[in-house]
Amino acid sequence: MHVPCIFVLMLGKRFRSIFFVVLASIVVLSCAKQVVLTGGAKDVTPPEAQASSPENGSTNFSAKHITVKFNEYIKLNDVSSKLIVSPPMEEKPVAVVSGKKLKIKINTDQLKPNTTYCLNFNDAVADINENNALNSFVYAFSTGSEIDSMSFAGTVFDAFTRKPVNDAWVMLYSNFSDTAVSTTMPDYITKVNKQGNFRINYVRENDYKIFALRDNNSNFMFDLPEEYIAFDDTTRHPTVEISYDTIKAKDKQTDSVVTKTKYLPDDIKLLLFKEDKTPQYFKSSKRVKRNYFEMVFNFTQYENYKFTVPGDDSAFVWAKENPDTVRIWIKDTALIASDTLKIFAEYTDPAFPDSVHLDTLKFRKQDKLFADTLLTMKLPKDKRPDADYCISFSLPIESYDESGLKLFGAVDTVFEPMEFKVEKDSACPLNLKVVANIAEGRKYKIIADSTFATCIYGYHNAPDTVEIVPMRETEFGTLKVLFQDDKPYVVELFQGEKVKASKSVAGRQVEFVYLLPGKYDIRIINDENGNGRWDTGDYSQHRQAENVFYYPQTYEIRSSWAHEVTIQ
Repeated sequence: MHVPCIFVLMLGKRFRSIFFVVLASIVVLSCAKQVVLTGGAKDVTPPEAQASSPENGSTNFSAKHITVKFNEYIKLNDVSSKLIVSPPMEEKPVAVVSGKKLKIKINTDQLKPNTTYCLNFNDAVADINENNALNSFVYAFSTGSEIDSMSFAGTVFDAFTRKPVNDAWVMLYSNFSDTAVSTTMPDYITKVNKQGNFRINYVRENDYKIFALRDNNSNFMFDLPEEYIAFDDTTRHPTVEISYDTIKAKDKQTDSVVTKTKYLPDDIKLLLFKEDKTPQYFKSSKRVKRNYFEMVFNFTQYENYKFTVPGDDSAFVWAKENPDTVRIWIKDTALIASDTLKIFAEYTDPAFPDSVHLDTLKFRKQDKLFADTLLTMKLPKDKRPDADYCISFSLPIESYDESGLKLFGAVDTVFEPMEFKVEKDSACPLNLKVVANIAEGRKYKIIADSTFATCIYGYHNAPDTVEIVPMRETEFGTLKVLFQDDKPYVVELFQGEKVKASKSVAGRQVEFVYLLPGKYDIRIINDENGNGRWDTGDYSQHRQAENVFYYPQTYEIRSSWAHEVTIQ
């Protein structure tokens, strides 16, 4: 800091002394290093409940207001969704924060006599500074003379993936009517945690049916076709198991006895599924090109379907077996040029096989929409040993001329003509199969001229020539799966979400050949109805979803290896 000397000389002796003291302090402060004050260790401790009025666990409860005092200032996080009241109340308690106090208001007119209520705040209560949450804070009371103390515990799994479900409610009913879960509120309720586990405490000793529900409309009832349900046909009765352990004392002291209390049932497994009762409809319908349309069902169509294009009896309709997408190429030139167009769809809904849906799909021509004017062709450069050589096209093939295709096999350095046969692919109108003795260890050449293939619009392919190097059998592996019973299993090999191979078991075994090297997961379906696929459950018929098992480890297929797995 610079201070003019003349200013200093003008000061008196006393003030000069004071000035230099202040000046020295400023210099020291300006030269000191600036650091951030840490303030000590970070607070990671959640708040603790110190007292309650009425007391937590009160009997003969009739209070309209509850106050819970904590050891520090608190806040509530998403209490409207995290607070679970069991048994459920039509008018949910209202919870607010006042400093270190949690205040709860209850409409006592809706409380049932001689009933234990549990208010589970889960992790809604947290301290106001660091947001440290108090896990599963519970306030319980009874309108009778006793607090019910029984409990139910277990896990909810997805019926197909067998993975824990983290967004389901678990409910107990003492009403055994089949319609109770759809028309009445449950006796007790809780929500699973992130691991799919649940525990319902403060339950009265009684017989119960137990359900799990993914509740889309938040009314705690199974009343929408999109909702998932799990049910247990077994009637459950909660019990307490008491056991005693003796701990041997050291140095000749007296042995001690430890009492262990176990509340049962504590290992219930519920399998959550969605029924096949969602009506089938078109999730999307699009005019991709002037002459080409795609219609996508909301789920796989396993029944009958028919599409009609008014004014075009020659329209080409194609979909793979059990499709979710139907493709249509129209041929009438007037319709192709038309700005608007209708397609009639007639199909059977798999969920309601006794009825037939009739839909009219309407399409408009977009400004930048063009029609196909070219047939493109793809000649593969390799061939699997378990399949014919397959040529693919961009449009359905109307006809072909074998004389427009030539196949040669290499003998030493010379390519010699080979015999072959061309066939339409019954599974896909966009493909032509070349049936020939194309074996590994030899090079081949295929030549297609412009007279080879003609599509439904009369366009021809462009000429092309490709050398083919067939894949060797040693590039693949095989897997045999063995069973010890005669149940009608279906075995699926999948990677991620995509099924790579699927077969039904015959004679207690199934064999997959020509598998590309890689890691596969193995899924086993107990195909009770023998339709070759997994079927979900139906609560109204008390039918569980078909059982699914997963091989515990991902299995690695190696090239040129014959693998074998035995399922116990």
